[in-house]
Amino acid sequence: MLAGALAGLPTDATAAGTDVSSPAAPAAAVVRPQSEIDPPDAGDGAAADPGALASAEDRLQDADPGDLWAAAGAVISPIDPLWSPGEGAYVVSGVARARLNAEMLLVHAYAALAGREGSASHPERVEPLVRLLTGRMYVARLNGRVAKAPAPGHSVTVHAPGFSDPGGDVRSMHQALDAVVARALAVAWRARDVVGLSAEARELIQDRVSAVARSPFWRSPSRLLNQINWSADLYAADATVTGDPRLLKQDYRRQLIWFADHARKAAYPGGAPNLGSGFAFRYLPQRAATNPTNRSDTVEYANIVLGALAYVDEARAAGMPQLPKRTRDVFRRLARRVTWGDWTAAGYPNWDSGKGVGRLHLTQYWLLALRGYAAGTEGSASAGYLPAQVPTTRWLVRRAVELYQRRADTGGSVILPASAFGVSGSALVKNTFDGLTGTARFASTLAELADRGLASPPGARAPVTPLPAAYSHDSDIGRLAVTTPRYSTAFLQPWTPLRVGGLEPARLLDARGRALTGVGGSGQGALGLTITAGPRRLIETQPGVRRKGHTELAVPKSRRDHAAPLSGEMTVRGGEASDGVDLDVTHRIASGSLRTTYRVRNARSTAVQAELRIPTYGRGARGSLRVGQTLGPKALRRLLRITTPVGARFTVRLSGLPSGATGRVVRVATQAGNPTPGPQLRVRVLLPGERTTTLERLIRVPAATD
Repeated sequence: MLAGALAGLPTDATAAGTDVSSPAAPAAAVVRPQSEIDPPDAGDGAAADPGALASAEDRLQDADPGDLWAAAGAVISPIDPLWSPGEGAYVVSGVARARLNAEMLLVHAYAALAGREGSASHPERVEPLVRLLTGRMYVARLNGRVAKAPAPGHSVTVHAPGFSDPGGDVRSMHQALDAVVARALAVAWRARDVVGLSAEARELIQDRVSAVARSPFWRSPSRLLNQINWSADLYAADATVTGDPRLLKQDYRRQLIWFADHARKAAYPGGAPNLGSGFAFRYLPQRAATNPTNRSDTVEYANIVLGALAYVDEARAAGMPQLPKRTRDVFRRLARRVTWGDWTAAGYPNWDSGKGVGRLHLTQYWLLALRGYAAGTEGSASAGYLPAQVPTTRWLVRRAVELYQRRADTGGSVILPASAFGVSGSALVKNTFDGLTGTARFASTLAELADRGLASPPGARAPVTPLPAAYSHDSDIGRLAVTTPRYSTAFLQPWTPLRVGGLEPARLLDARGRALTGVGGSGQGALGLTITAGPRRLIETQPGVRRKGHTELAVPKSRRDHAAPLSGEMTVRGGEASDGVDLDVTHRIASGSLRTTYRVRNARSTAVQAELRIPTYGRGARGSLRVGQTLGPKALRRLLRITTPVGARFTVRLSGLPSGATGRVVRVATQAGNPTPGPQLRVRVLLPGERTTTLERLIRVPAATD
């Protein structure tokens, strides 16, 4: 059987992997495309034992963030009791889901390779998990057929051979599921002698992985739009379990070249290049660049797809020819754009997404992005895409673990909520959210990254290099992202789907990943300035939608469509004009501060009213602003020390306020992109007619000390 599967690379998957008994999808199966990486399933953290959760939380907080195995062992300890010997699976609410069990197989197989003990180490569970994934979670055919390669530019997720949840429920099929199962089976193969895998289990691994990886659905040039990372995972798994590196040497190389060749030109008729003017990732390459989804960076997928680089060094060692210089140049620039434009000092994304609330701040996508970034940069270290590539990745992983620890401490559980900052609206944020799978994903990610040498436990000679203060700019989508050791922010041109953006920072987070002024939104509840004449609004610096007379922020030419460390101060300018009132806005961006100058020319004969907004964000009792509180002119001219409801701090100094300025703390409404705003300081002033008034707002964010 295996001779036929391993001797060549068949173009029809019927030539491989059909002799071992496996279920096929029912003939009458209803095939509906699945667009989510993790479809919502029944089950949540309530299935875990409370005592085990409490113990896990203590262990997690005691772990050094660089000791990836200590953190991984802590978070999965509540999952351990969910093992069912009779099922040979982890069962939650009566269901043995493929993703949870694949993530746990990764943990146990990596633990065996590392010689670990404790909750992560269950070598006796590796074989049952292998049989589960290669048996009733394997689909050899759909309606008696092997799936053909999807037509170029078509997003097809249901296919065969492939993997699904039990019982041949093909609605759960997705390239991402194939990828994680194949990776898990490949690590089990690596650990086969350590855990004592039976000959039959070894044969099943080889058979299933090679059948899927070599099927028409996966062979180059087939791919899921521009998400070549899933293909890369399959090719590498196939090389591991078969010992034949041809897919890794050939198809993998072709996928990388294809992606780079279409960084600047469309691959599909009527579509857009894979990357934008500043290398922002386009989620829908089969759609025009003007498509609303493509008018925003999609940070989570940029990092997931960067995970395709995880096997560059492995493929080169196996004999893959050097990538063309043009391909290497694209990936070098992409790696720098993702590093300096998509990550923050908190180990958290500087997050914008063309999928809006369907992806923004989802815990599982933070973890998917982390895995993609860390594996991609470590696995291509010899290419030298970044200065201090591995030490920087190691530092970022450490910061992400620290953030996970803080969020677990805040919530009192190692099982984090489905999303952060109160963001909801996604199909993946609901009462049926499976927090245990996300927790297992965190553990498996740490296990893999430890295997890749990215741990930095106490006493280890594992250098770490912090992210520098840096920026990235994309002129086509109007995005300027900034991250420093003290804060992160982004300026966005108005993006209608979430009503976010304008001339102001769209969000402001501190170095611990806590929101200061907000995470999005527009108008009331967002940082900015409104000018009105009676009931009529003339100027709004953060409208969230395009307005007549509104100009985009101008970035210095040398920094346009570029990503780099931020040296010194960056100045950006924009403005708006309406009915006799002209506004010029200048932001001076430095490592620890944001200084904003508003120059208002009121050519009208009468005064107009200006309202400056200083919002806070979050729910809690630690805030220094209280709704109903008032501030007079003297108080407003002093340095304002503001603490948010969750305890984050920043200072504001207002200059140039005309006499009679008044401040009042108000409550503001929630918005889809800014769902849990805190109290907001509203400062009102009159701007005299036929006069130019200059106002200044200086925001400083202190170093992270608490």
